[in-house]
Amino acid sequence: MIVRTFEGLQALTTPTPHWSGSQGSSIPLYDRQQSYSETYRRDPNVRIPIDFLMRNVAHLAPPQVFRRVSDTDRVRLTDHQLAGWLKRPNPATTGYRLFETLMGDLGVYMEAFWLKVRYDDAAGQPQIGLVALPPQEMAVKGGLLPTQFCWTSNGREREFAPSEIVYFNGYNPIDRLRGLSLFETLRSIVAEDAAAADHREGYWRNAARIEGIVTRPKDVKRYTDAQAQSWREQYQAIYAGGAGAGKTLLLQEGETFTPTAWSAKDSEYVAGMKVRREVSAAGWHAPQPFVGILDHATFSNIREQHKNLYQDVLGPTFEMITQEVERQVLTECEDQDGVYTEFNIAAKLAGTPEERASSMQISIGRPWRTVNEGRALDNLPRIDDPELDTVAPQQGGPAANPAPPSDPAPTAPTHPVADPAEDA
Repeated sequence: MIVRTFEGLQALTTPTPHWSGSQGSSIPLYDRQQSYSETYRRDPNVRIPIDFLMRNVAHLAPPQVFRRVSDTDRVRLTDHQLAGWLKRPNPATTGYRLFETLMGDLGVYMEAFWLKVRYDDAAGQPQIGLVALPPQEMAVKGGLLPTQFCWTSNGREREFAPSEIVYFNGYNPIDRLRGLSLFETLRSIVAEDAAAADHREGYWRNAARIEGIVTRPKDVKRYTDAQAQSWREQYQAIYAGGAGAGKTLLLQEGETFTPTAWSAKDSEYVAGMKVRREVSAAGWHAPQPFVGILDHATFSNIREQHKNLYQDVLGPTFEMITQEVERQVLTECEDQDGVYTEFNIAAKLAGTPEERASSMQISIGRPWRTVNEGRALDNLPRIDDPELDTVAPQQGGPAANPAPPSDPAPTAPTHPVADPAEDA
């Protein structure tokens, strides 16, 4: 019998470095290199969709913990170890912030890392805290399967076994690359955006003045280098920058000014900006109206795109997160039998309170709240009456609203019979 373990399953050749923030991942712009984190800070077309996804995932965090009793029954476990670890991951972080950081790291670096901090509680029971580590300071060692994680901070390096790190990665199934940031795919868009921003900043630093060339007739004596330098310095001092705003350019006899810059219309500046924002939003699968692109937004299609957001956009992400949590965190719990996690997506798709109440009443067929429950929703004190703590009987229907009586069937008209005495 041959026993084979996954520990030896690695690449047969030297594994090529995967895209990882620890290697100082950066984007080549036209005139410089720019790191992923700087790109997120500086480019609004990148930050807007990432922040949008961060906030909407964190809004439903942490995922709820359930036990599957049968195919038709489940019980929510609010006091389970996993529920406590996700709700209070560490003394300085809430569950909301933990998952907000998770989505931010996935959006920028396409990988995220949680460190498991092991400790004993006051009762002496082993517990786990979760701390998000910066992806740009992490490296993953191993071929097909991670064998070690390395954290480098302030020049100090620390290694962790796979069991001590909760690892989320946007694994690329085509190139077998872990942590392949979307910035690599959008590098031309990001570079164009950065160049446009630099040009716009330079334009306003020049007091929104068009660049140009001053020419002199060929039969006029040429300036010496010293004269040309002096003329340039005087021109720049008077007319360049904010100090020259509103001043009239006065040229010497024979000199002419020829603009050399493209106009905003000719350079399609506004159209290019809209295209770059649309491509960036599509890259992160963010619906366009939700990131400020309202050209074709209507009330009806925004409602449909809200459903699309939680079903097709965030649905796969929720599934990936819950599976990784169950694979890497739930296994640390004592109670694992039939336990699973799930984001409460139904809460975001429930609609307005009026729509939800109407839907519940239609599906149940009777009132589904007591009077005291309704008073509690408006922060009113309960009334100590047993009848107000029970659900009212069905309203409407044959018993409560009997059908109106039907009109009696018409009878044939009767004609008076002639009296024989009167005829006589």
